[in-house]
Amino acid sequence: MADIAELDQLIQTLPLFEKVAKSAMKKMLDEKHMSFRSYAPGDVIVRQGELDTEFFILIEGLASAYRTEEDGQTRLVASYGAGDFFGEMSAVSHQPRSATVKADGPCIVMMIDVTLFQLLFNDKKSSFAKIIDERYRERALAFHLMTAPLFKNTSPDDLKRIAEKAELVSFAKGDVLAEEGKPAEAVYLVRSGIIKRSVRSPTGEEIIHDYLCDNSSFGERSLMEGAVWDFTSTAMSHVDLVRLPAKVFAEVFGSGEQRTRIQEQVDVLLAEEQGISTQIPESERFELLIGKEAIKGTEALVIDLGKCTRCNACVESCVAVHEDRVPRLSKRGIREGDLMLSSACYNCKIPECMLSCKFGAIRRDVEGQIHILGDNCVGCNMCEASCPYGVIRMAHILTEEEAAADREARSPWRSIPLIGPLIQKRAASKKAVEGDEAPKKAGKAKAIKCDLCAGLPFEACVYNCPCGAIARRSPTALAGLEV
Repeated sequence: MADIAELDQLIQTLPLFEKVAKSAMKKMLDEKHMSFRSYAPGDVIVRQGELDTEFFILIEGLASAYRTEEDGQTRLVASYGAGDFFGEMSAVSHQPRSATVKADGPCIVMMIDVTLFQLLFNDKKSSFAKIIDERYRERALAFHLMTAPLFKNTSPDDLKRIAEKAELVSFAKGDVLAEEGKPAEAVYLVRSGIIKRSVRSPTGEEIIHDYLCDNSSFGERSLMEGAVWDFTSTAMSHVDLVRLPAKVFAEVFGSGEQRTRIQEQVDVLLAEEQGISTQIPESERFELLIGKEAIKGTEALVIDLGKCTRCNACVESCVAVHEDRVPRLSKRGIREGDLMLSSACYNCKIPECMLSCKFGAIRRDVEGQIHILGDNCVGCNMCEASCPYGVIRMAHILTEEEAAADREARSPWRSIPLIGPLIQKRAASKKAVEGDEAPKKAGKAKAIKCDLCAGLPFEACVYNCPCGAIARRSPTALAGLEV
């Protein structure tokens, strides 16, 4: 395989590369972007849930793909022979592997890295891009739609029907996808690339709202009657999108139960977009400097250490208002005298966490607040690494059973004489009956940060501080900080 002439001849025989630009073909022969690997019978080539982006072409042998569904059943979903390929969904959109592929016998596989894959795929006139899109629609699109919050409660059969009517569209850097104030006519899912959403101020100045990367969705508002685009969406790079015209939803769902569920999910998403009123004047949405670093945000969570008695009521109240029992409040941060800017989210104007997320798990609402969608988070920790202020962290999210056990452990009834010991005895008896081998659902590490007590009319830490030591303030009000 090392011989260039032999390798070139092999590539020429694969339908994927029949009409590929000569410059791309030359790059294929670069060992930095393409390699070969042998597998023995039973070897795992890719594993479901893993976060890698290589694209595979089977040169010799047979392989099979298996997917473990939510019900715990593992099913055969595809079989591959020489010349077949797999891994295109992860290469295009950085989604976790949707299935496990195993070698049925001795196999030789060509592996193409994501850099070369994107170069080949972005040439929409090539045979490579056309074949990849055809196969993507056939076996991956319905699965990919499941990552969009809009389809959280949609059945697999309906997702397949929507996928059949979806449009795969691409835009070049600088193209305008949607214009503020114009009729909104479709829902979009970003397959790859970066989109900027912005609005115009009364003086004509562009105000950036957010950036959308792989697996983000937008346009859910188009499913409301008479909807218009709230933002102008512009391609910041070459972008590939799934376009779902609003009329498709009427055709697929009609006025049935699934249509009602879709509308309910739209209502949830639009409510998230409205955010929580923080009453921050537009004039205060500016960038600040702390030392040599810029805080690109709105208001900060400030703790007056002179007033704080370290009672921990702020953390306890944060635990109480989150169902998973994981506190979002951090009592670390930037110190200025007795005042400390807690490491709570600054809701950056250019959110690096959002730009780093490839799973559509980070969104911004109309108030400028950044939210993490737990259902979309895969625990890759890219947002944690990219946040310049250390406000995002990975945490073990409790399952419903674990959260219930935690609430029971914290119950004030346990401290009452006579009653407390009875409760503990009952819990011990239950454990003895179930045994240590009782089935447990392992929680997963996911990204968390301060969410401003989303859904509540107050911020629990501020409301429950008995000393008035914690508050939301504009960072410019703090001594030593300058605009």
